[in-house]
Amino acid sequence: MRRSSFIGLGVLAVFSGSLACGGAVVSAPASSGTGGGSVASANGAPVPGPPPAGNFGPFGGGTGTSVGGSMPVGVGSNGASASGTASSDTVSSAPGPGLPGLVTLAKGQTCPWGMAIDATSVYWTNCGDPTSGNVLKVPKAGGEVVTLAAGDRLSGIAVDSTSVYWVAGTEDASSGAIMKVPVGGGTPTTLASRAGEPAHLAVDTSYVYWVEQEPGAIMKVALTGGAATMVTMARLAWQIALDDANVYWLGQGLMSAPKLGGAAIELTSGGPPMLPTADLAVGAANVYFTSGPPGGTSGVTTVPSQGGTVRVVYADASGAFTPPGPIAVDATRAYWADGSDAVFSVPLSGGAATTLATEQNNVVAIAVDETAVYWLVNGNASAGQGAVMKLPLSALDAAGH
Repeated sequence: MRRSSFIGLGVLAVFSGSLACGGAVVSAPASSGTGGGSVASANGAPVPGPPPAGNFGPFGGGTGTSVGGSMPVGVGSNGASASGTASSDTVSSAPGPGLPGLVTLAKGQTCPWGMAIDATSVYWTNCGDPTSGNVLKVPKAGGEVVTLAAGDRLSGIAVDSTSVYWVAGTEDASSGAIMKVPVGGGTPTTLASRAGEPAHLAVDTSYVYWVEQEPGAIMKVALTGGAATMVTMARLAWQIALDDANVYWLGQGLMSAPKLGGAAIELTSGGPPMLPTADLAVGAANVYFTSGPPGGTSGVTTVPSQGGTVRVVYADASGAFTPPGPIAVDATRAYWADGSDAVFSVPLSGGAATTLATEQNNVVAIAVDETAVYWLVNGNASAGQGAVMKLPLSALDAAGH
């Protein structure tokens, strides 16, 4: 599949034909108790490879109907909506060098793309664009990096209690496949072969779901394989996440459709357009996303999973636009990264952001469990500068955050 290119600093994206794989997605964070089956899954970078020159690409119209909802005009530092223009107590990007305790679980990775976690391990794809990619894992406590599978143009990844699932392509980018392998290793299985450019991935207790770039659809296939079926049409879709009843994705807006199939609805009517580097995560009752139109505000925004008022959780009021990046949530906090090469956290109720780490060159995926937050650094994708990072949540607690 042909992938869109990530923006290192300041350039948003350049597209070759269609939007393609990338961006971290956390579906069912371990501590949230939502989303079927997957402890956490992350779909990877909006970009494999070094940042190219380019333009913003197409943000064409999507399909589906809008669910009631409005964007607050101003947001205070506690995340509450305010009337008029920007509230005077809106906080800016959190300063500081980050928190102590950061651990490197794996380094020297070439083109790391997607990441997922289960109870014991971190899994990720090295994309291999166009060839020689790998599916790998490392213990959360640290230890040996194990290769589970190999393939070409690897991207989105997810995990459940028995298997790891990922998207593979072909060297000529003409088609792709949904693959799986046991978490302990073994022979990979092809669940579905697709000519329609499969991309981002999520899993529940019965199905694997993915975005298909052409003709533009949300698809699913049983965990045991078989015929792939369409959940709904989804033009220019990227990123995907699940709860018990619905599938969510980014495109023209934050979109939703029943897992059983049906018309797509837009949850962010009147809100900002979604950018290809943005990401989403599903909490207990809300969907959280990073976005902000060109020249707009970076940060974290939320909307009820059934639609309603769109609320800004955290807004960067510095005036400098940085591309939105991956996001994860647990029961109390959101964790995200952006084009500033920093990783942040903020309470879901809103408030000041905490800088978790700086100098994290091109964070492309993020996930969280009960004890730590993990992220995938792409670095210079072609130079083996990628890494798997871990920060214990006790560092936030010790710092009073």
